[in-house]
Amino acid sequence: MRVCLVTRSDLFPTHHGAAVKIVATAEQLSRVTGQPTFIVTDDRDHYLRIAGDRRESIPFRPRFRAAEEWPPLPALGRLSERLCLRLGYPPEELFLYRPLFDPAWWGRALEVGRVEGIDVFQAEFPGYGVAAALAARALSRLRSLRGGPPARSATVQHNVEWDRLAEFGHDVRWIRQAEGLALRMVDDIIAVSADDRQRMVAAGLPADRITVIPHGVEVARFVAASSAGVRARYGIAEDTPLLFFHGTLHYWPNTEAVRFIAEQLLPRLLAQRPGLRVLVAGQNPPRYYDHPAIVFTGAVDDLAQHIAAADLCICPVEAGGGTRMKLLEYLAAGQPTVSTTKGAEGIAYVAGRELVIADGAEAFATACLDLLTDRQAASALGARGRAFARRYDWPRIAEAYRDLYQGQGRGRDWNAHLVADGPEAALDAAGLRRVAPGKPLTLLLLVNRGCNLRCSFCDLWDDPARVPLDRLLPILDDAVAIGTQTLVITGGEPFLHKELFALVAQARARGLGVNITTNGTLVDRRWEELVASGISSLSMSLDGLPDTHDRLRGKIGAFDQTWAALLRLLAWGGAPVSIYFTVTNQNVRELVPVWEKVTAAGGAFDFWPVNDAPDLYLRSPEDQEAWRQALATLSAADGEVARKAAYYARALDYHAGGLGPVRCLGFVDQYGIQFTGELIPCCVWGGDGLAVGNVFDTPLKTLWASDAVQAARHKLLGEGCSVGCFNHSLYEFGLSTQAPFALSGPRPG
Repeated sequence: MRVCLVTRSDLFPTHHGAAVKIVATAEQLSRVTGQPTFIVTDDRDHYLRIAGDRRESIPFRPRFRAAEEWPPLPALGRLSERLCLRLGYPPEELFLYRPLFDPAWWGRALEVGRVEGIDVFQAEFPGYGVAAALAARALSRLRSLRGGPPARSATVQHNVEWDRLAEFGHDVRWIRQAEGLALRMVDDIIAVSADDRQRMVAAGLPADRITVIPHGVEVARFVAASSAGVRARYGIAEDTPLLFFHGTLHYWPNTEAVRFIAEQLLPRLLAQRPGLRVLVAGQNPPRYYDHPAIVFTGAVDDLAQHIAAADLCICPVEAGGGTRMKLLEYLAAGQPTVSTTKGAEGIAYVAGRELVIADGAEAFATACLDLLTDRQAASALGARGRAFARRYDWPRIAEAYRDLYQGQGRGRDWNAHLVADGPEAALDAAGLRRVAPGKPLTLLLLVNRGCNLRCSFCDLWDDPARVPLDRLLPILDDAVAIGTQTLVITGGEPFLHKELFALVAQARARGLGVNITTNGTLVDRRWEELVASGISSLSMSLDGLPDTHDRLRGKIGAFDQTWAALLRLLAWGGAPVSIYFTVTNQNVRELVPVWEKVTAAGGAFDFWPVNDAPDLYLRSPEDQEAWRQALATLSAADGEVARKAAYYARALDYHAGGLGPVRCLGFVDQYGIQFTGELIPCCVWGGDGLAVGNVFDTPLKTLWASDAVQAARHKLLGEGCSVGCFNHSLYEFGLSTQAPFALSGPRPG
């Protein structure tokens, strides 16, 4: 199935919400359909071909390009603008509505449909719906002569446009009629919220043709973002309370939000927090609302990093419609967020647990001050928000579009489905307690045994072995079939696997996000393959400053190689890269210095205490105190560490041997497959008793639905695992189940 988006041309850089939505839709549709997606705009010379995150500008055929110069066409284009003005459209938005009457647009859409074999024309905004509908009808007639299938058309309503313009004070009597006719021409109408659907039904549009598919968010981008250097860029101290808001600032609802911040919110906040600042990002800032406490950044290319730098995100919007992409971005970043009721419209299933709803200046200010004061409550709120945002990850949104175009779920409210009928509901149906997985289903794939390093806490470097690609492809197919969205490729050292990047290409073609977890020392050797691979992210390890890291990793110069790889990857910027630090009694005092070094370079940073290596545990009073001091320092500087502080603190119980079986979400939000084919719930590769079958003997899809895996889920969720690991699963279990600790034994008094 090939989809062509018919839409506006101001898509790159993606500095406004519409561009983010359109580009993400194109990229993700190409992944879930396995076919490229195409974009037609007002560019008379080229159209775009999107395959994953790769885009190509394709010139129109010379004969068609010459036909666009036929004298009546430019004249008709000018006439279409005059007609739009007569209907009441504002002059600054004519580019959105001119295609209603412009034959040149209709011709471009049909030309791409004919050349590229388009099955669905998707108009982004109703002004492009006529071009989509006419192109689909004309192409269907051409195909019928050869017995081919018809093409379809759809319009995505980012807002109910006539209501939006009415809020701006425009007379919309004729606009409502014109857009109503355009919407009736297409086969499907896509609203982004139930509220918008109701408005369109009230205007007389057929309810059975309106499907609710909300906007999404690229969760991984915001999870991996580092705030390093953002505050310094604007002269804001690290201990200054900082609020964040963003949007296209000449868009009236956002302009009014800035006015509210300057005139009503800040006077109340500054009375309690005199040094407070508000970072406002977005193009065309309204300088007439300048305020000493407001920093206007203009459009930014590193939005996720700006959000990560804040203590609190706000959405004081009182007009407009649709799904608030900014809210999904704040939630995905794990930031505590305060919004108005109107601002949260379109995310109707958020009801105080994931963000705070406050209407009116007094209530909004109180909510902000409460969260700035109670950082523990703010952290918990942010963690719940991130778990919620994962349900709106773009691949899940693209699947809704795909299903609709394949004839499934027409008229459905996918907003409700994403919240109520995700993977956790399927587990409920199987008799498990209700949980809310905090991440997309993830496959941890051990593709080889063997490594060029000799780490003291790992035994996967001896007896080299690897899984050939042809044995992995059926696993990928089954992984997609059971709902897997993320593939983590690990080893051994995966860069030693000759078919590593062929595996990445096959995974990406199936719509999977792909992470490679590597020691980083072989990145240069396979740089060209890496850059061309379309990899989603990389994770590398640094376990101390150079001498310590090299000693733990068993190779002199290992630190320098990994550090050089990190800097090269950050300079490239083609995929997020993070550093993982395994804390031992040999390096605990270097945790903070390595964190400072990595974040100063612009990399993301994560850490966890060493597992299953008793000789490296933090058992002496001196080592334990060093751990506590490091946690205190990092918690004060990094909100993500602060959110996990209680769980990190329990690492000392684990190292002391006083932790009971740990419950986790193995076989719920993650699972592992070893190079021998054994299916296990996690990445504890050497854990006895974890395997529940072998995917080389029984297909993964069969095992996933088996009684053995179901019994393992019950045990891991209810009784815990006695193998003895302590990692992020402990924290994630608490988020997903709202259990204070993921331990089956008693908590310390």
